[in-house]
Amino acid sequence: MPLTYALIIFELVVMVLSISLHDCAQAWAANRLGDPTARMMGRLTMNPARHFDLLGMLIWPVLFIFRSPLILGWGKPITFTPRNFRNPSRDEMLATLAGPAAQLFAAVLALIALIIVRHTVPGSGDAISIASYLAMRVPMGTEGLPGIFPLILFFYFCILVNLLLFVFNLVPLPFLDGGKILMHYLPFNAARTYQSMSLYFMFGFFFLGGYIINLFFSPILTIFNILLSRL
Repeated sequence: MPLTYALIIFELVVMVLSISLHDCAQAWAANRLGDPTARMMGRLTMNPARHFDLLGMLIWPVLFIFRSPLILGWGKPITFTPRNFRNPSRDEMLATLAGPAAQLFAAVLALIALIIVRHTVPGSGDAISIASYLAMRVPMGTEGLPGIFPLILFFYFCILVNLLLFVFNLVPLPFLDGGKILMHYLPFNAARTYQSMSLYFMFGFFFLGGYIINLFFSPILTIFNILLSRL
C-alpha cells in the first residue's frame, strides 16, 4: 500500500508539471506570434499555481487515480486575443498546437534520457522494465534496484502522462485543443453549432472518452516501449 501511494504521488506531480508545460507552451507560442495576452496574465511560466484549475488539476484526477493508472487533467484555458496575431487564422491554431506539441516533445526527451540511463547505469535495464510495470500499477518487487530508480520512474511517468495528455488534448471536442483546431476549418455556422453542443459532447466523452483515447494512446505508448527496449 505505501508503494501504491508513492506511485500516485509520482503520477500526480508529473501530471501537474505536464499540464503546466502545456499551458506555458501555448502562452509562449502566442507571445512569439504577436499576442501577449497570456504573458500579461502571468501564464508564461511553469509555476503550477498560475495554471491551476480546481476541477482539472485536483478533483477529477483524485476521483479517478485510485481506479486507473491513466489519469487525465487540465489547467485553466489559455486566453488568446486573435486580433493581436500577425495572421489570426493561422497563428491562433499554431499557438493552440504548441501545447500538445510540447507534451510530445517532453515524452521524447524522457525517452532519450531513459535510453542514456540504460546504456550508462548498471542494472538499469531491469529497473526500467520494472518502472514500466509499476507505472501501470502492476505489482512488482523493488528489492535490489539501483539508487537511480526514483529518477527512472519519474522519467517513465513523464512518457506515460505526456503521451496520454497529448492524445487527450487532440481529441476533436469543442473544449479541447483538437476541437479548437477543428473549428478553424468549419464554416462559421457549423462552428457555432459545434461549439453550442459542448455540454452534450462532454457527457458523451465521460462515458466513451476512455475508449477513444486508448485507441490512439496504446499504439503510441507501445512504440515508445519498443524504442526504449531496443535502442
